[in-house]
Amino acid sequence: MFKKIAIFIVAVTLVYACSKSTPFDTVTEDDLSTRYCNDPIAINYNIGFPGTADNSICIYPTEVFDGTYQLADSVYNGEFELDTVLYYNVGFYAKSLTELRMYGFCVNGDTVRLTADRYYKASVDSTLTLPDSNLIEGHVFCRAIDTIKGSISKYSSDSNKLRINFIIASDTGINYHIGTGVKK
Repeated sequence: MFKKIAIFIVAVTLVYACSKSTPFDTVTEDDLSTRYCNDPIAINYNIGFPGTADNSICIYPTEVFDGTYQLADSVYNGEFELDTVLYYNVGFYAKSLTELRMYGFCVNGDTVRLTADRYYKASVDSTLTLPDSNLIEGHVFCRAIDTIKGSISKYSSDSNKLRINFIIASDTGINYHIGTGVKK
C-alpha cells in the first residue's frame, strides 16, 4: 500500500512540475515607462528596474553627506573612559562621486579624507603606517604626529543625522571619538 501511495505522489509531482508556468522575461509597456539608475556606484542602482536606464536620476554616495552638521563628539581615552564631550560644526565637500573631504574637525583647518560607498558609509582613507611610532594605520591629520581611522555613517531613514566612529592616535595615546551630527 505504501509503495502505491509513493508512486502516486511522485506521478502527481512530475505532472505538476511539467505544467506550463508563466514566463519570467515578459516586460509590459508600463515597465518600460519607469526610469532607473544603471550605475553600480550609485545608491539607487537598479531601483525601478525593469524600465529605461536613465543615469540622470542616480544618487551618488557623496551626495548623501552634503552639508554642514552640528556634531556632538564624545571623546574616550585608551581605557574607554569618557574624557570629554566636544561640540563643533563639520562640513563635507565632494572630490569625486565617492571621495569626500570633511572639514571643521581639526582646529588647524586640515580635512579628513574619506571614501563613501553606496551603503551610506564613508571610511577614512587609510594610507599610512609609521613603523617607528605609536601611530596607527590611517592618515595624518591635525598634527604631523596624529593619525586617524574610522568611519562616518548616515542614517538612511533620516537624512539629517550622521554618526562618527573614529580612533585617533597621537603622542599622548589613543582616543576614541563617537558622536552624532545633526544637519544645520
